[in-house]
Amino acid sequence: FRPVLANGFVNWDDQIYLTELVRMGKFSWSSLRWMWTSLQPFYLQPVDWMTRLADYQLWGMNAVGHHATNWLLHGIYVALVGTLVWLLTGVAKTVREPERLAMSAGIALVCGIHPLQVESVAWVAARNGLLCSVWIVAALCAYVRAVGSGGKPKRDWWWTSVALQVVALLTKPFAVSLPLVMLALDFFPLRRHVERGWRRLLGEKWLMIALSAAAAMGAVAAQEHLEGLVEYTFWARVLVAARGVVFYLWKLVWPAWLSPFYPLDSHISLRSEEFLVPLLFCVVVTAVAMWQRDRLPVLAAAWWSYLVLLGPVLGLLQVGGQAVADRYAYLAMVPVLIALSSGMLWLWRRRSVLFKTVFCLVAMAWLVFFGLRTRQQINVWRGDLSLWGEVLADFPNDPLANYNAAMALLKTGHLTEARVSAERAVNYSDPRTPQLPMARAVLGAIYLKTHAYNLAIEQLQQAIAADGTLWAARYNLACTYARLGRLAEAYDELHAV
Repeated sequence: FRPVLANGFVNWDDQIYLTELVRMGKFSWSSLRWMWTSLQPFYLQPVDWMTRLADYQLWGMNAVGHHATNWLLHGIYVALVGTLVWLLTGVAKTVREPERLAMSAGIALVCGIHPLQVESVAWVAARNGLLCSVWIVAALCAYVRAVGSGGKPKRDWWWTSVALQVVALLTKPFAVSLPLVMLALDFFPLRRHVERGWRRLLGEKWLMIALSAAAAMGAVAAQEHLEGLVEYTFWARVLVAARGVVFYLWKLVWPAWLSPFYPLDSHISLRSEEFLVPLLFCVVVTAVAMWQRDRLPVLAAAWWSYLVLLGPVLGLLQVGGQAVADRYAYLAMVPVLIALSSGMLWLWRRRSVLFKTVFCLVAMAWLVFFGLRTRQQINVWRGDLSLWGEVLADFPNDPLANYNAAMALLKTGHLTEARVSAERAVNYSDPRTPQLPMARAVLGAIYLKTHAYNLAIEQLQQAIAADGTLWAARYNLACTYARLGRLAEAYDELHAV
């Protein structure tokens, strides 16, 4: 992941954070008050904001320092994942120490170099999910230390896990799933449900559950600051969620094709194999996990953990134009890897030397493939042109990708290419989307720069009519009128600005 240090910022949420950092400037009572009370840009995330402001004070607008922090956090996360697996396999008792070491190191290595992790590390704006995952895994380690030896929980480790949950929730509401993951660990490998019962296990976590519920309600309330997807029914969202569950599993095993952005389909139907097959897969795996929960407890615990970790971002309550996102698998892959490694350990103990040799060669080739794909994917996040160029290579008619590509091309003076992308953004945008006026404003600016004044007036007028706060569009419209000698109209637009 070292090449992330050569990457810059991208015009996709990075600028939102940078604008606020420039406004705050440094740590002060006013900046701390804003960070701890503001729901901007998405929800309450003061811990994340403090790390960003510390980066800004140290590095300013130099992207190297911001990327270095993400890189360092990823390294800490990988170490914590290895520690968690070591603790869990120690509780199992049946796993020998060399096998524990192999499982811990192997799972940590895959989490460290897998291409699905690139988005969380290489995208500065994704810091909150990366940092939140660090706190979640640390909380799980503390939880296992608190209850893993049986009997009454150790108070110091217990309250450490509670404190880490609070910090995680103040980093990103994604941590609401943490108590449910702890319940999965209570089932296996801790097996605390046998002697304590589920009611007592739920009762001892009442504070954690209450904290998660409060954070979830706060995150839902903050969604008024985001673009909703109210046009999708609940059952359509269920189908999207089921496809997402299968998508991450497939990409975990074979990440041959990844994209920074996967547009949400406008036509979602159970009649489509794209949605029917994943839904059936989820139903079958859930049924098998419940049916075989006594014989294969690791499957039940891993499947439950995987689902609840993905739950907040699967699309049931999520807003935004993406169907799936690589960063959502950053932490959710851990329980899947634990289940896979458990199955591999079972085979390893029962097979011949030839099988073990072939297995090691395949595993090494798999890891090399991951490393090469990760290096390629890091280059995608190098800047705006590489980022949106990659998205357009897979989704050439996506309006959001075309809009952002047009912005990037306009900044670099590639007006011909920018015009093509901006026209696609306008032509393929849903008339109801808030993005369309901005796309028209960009297209109007391009027409102005290429002296297509009449076309510029048409686009800029429509943009302003849809969103009167597009002040740059008004200014560009005034400039267009001035170029045509229509000075009175130009004056009126400037006066409105």
